[in-house]
Amino acid sequence: MAPMTPPGPIDRVLGAIVPRAVGAVDIDEIVGQVDVNHLVSEVDVDAIVARVDVNAVVERVDIDGLMGRVDIEALLTRVDLNGLMGRIDLNGLMGQIDLDTLLTKVDLNTLLEHVDLEVILAKIDLNTLIGRLDVDTLMARIDLDALLARVDIEALMRRAKIDEIVSNASRGVSTRLLDSVRRQLVGLDLLLIGLVTRVFRRPGEQASIISGTVTGQVAGAISRLAAFLVDASVISVSYGLIVALAVFMAGLFAGEKVDLSNHSAAWLTGYIVVGFLYYWVGLSITGRSIGKGLLGLRVVAKDGSPINPGRAAVRTIAYPFSFILGLGLTPIVIGKQRRALHDFVAGDKVLYDWGDRPAELPPPLTDWVRRHTAVAAASSYGDASLAPLTPAPLINPAVNGTSAANGSTSPVAGVQPADAAP
Repeated sequence: MAPMTPPGPIDRVLGAIVPRAVGAVDIDEIVGQVDVNHLVSEVDVDAIVARVDVNAVVERVDIDGLMGRVDIEALLTRVDLNGLMGRIDLNGLMGQIDLDTLLTKVDLNTLLEHVDLEVILAKIDLNTLIGRLDVDTLMARIDLDALLARVDIEALMRRAKIDEIVSNASRGVSTRLLDSVRRQLVGLDLLLIGLVTRVFRRPGEQASIISGTVTGQVAGAISRLAAFLVDASVISVSYGLIVALAVFMAGLFAGEKVDLSNHSAAWLTGYIVVGFLYYWVGLSITGRSIGKGLLGLRVVAKDGSPINPGRAAVRTIAYPFSFILGLGLTPIVIGKQRRALHDFVAGDKVLYDWGDRPAELPPPLTDWVRRHTAVAAASSYGDASLAPLTPAPLINPAVNGTSAANGSTSPVAGVQPADAAP
């Protein structure tokens, strides 16, 4: 640092006189007699401000009175507002301002014209904003028609997965209805099995439900009858449509009406061919016909493997012979294996199979059977507390493709395996 120059004689004189003179003079009286505006025009104000403690001056000035005398508009035109905002704590300032009053004085529409709304929306938590809005009042003020005209409805539906929601809802209703019908038929099957068991006094045939499902068990007569009625209806309607279309096309090309009323043999032959193809194709591909698929039944080989096209053809050919006097169908009702003549010929069996859902019993029937089982066990042991906690399975678990060695049990006792003695 350079050494300070010692004050000269004049500086020493002024240093001794000026402080005493300033202290003796009434500054306010002098300022009152001076043309301050002329004085300011002659003074380097920036140099003075640089030497003044501005904060101390501001503390002594009546700011409100000063602002009342200042032309704010002219002042703002000379101020770098962006630079000023960069130096101000705007969040703290917002906390001191009555924003509601401020908004009443601002032309918001004009403000929005100058604002990049996309940038603002990107910085706003819209979910929180919507949570604070009265959406009903907002919607009442919006022209929805104009709004929807600007919205890509298809893209909105894809994002909301509306098609999937509607599909799932529709499928859910139809599935629940179909499962309800299936449960009632299973319940009737078990009631018929219980009745036959009592009539023939078969030992160990009391109905006993453990899990409330019959998935993988041999189907009963009522479910199979219902599936047959559905299949017969489908075959008849399909054949009728085929014949009607064939007659129409033949008449169109022949130029005259075709009469098939005297061709009963052809009618019967055509019906048999359509019926054979209907059953054979369905059983070969899925092990089900339409009726069996709707009612939750599936045809499998005796060992539980899927039925092959050859076995499906043998079953379909033998199917009509089971209807001769109904003798071929009787084993479904009274036989322990519940297999018809065409089942024995083809070496297959019909099981309950609802696909990805368990084949369930009606809840009231499940509860009744469990109570009945408990009462039967109590009567056998003399005391319900002495009865086994889990009824022993009364069928060979091999019906489900399982063995007793892995601890599996059949959910329905009284439902016999396909390889048991008739």
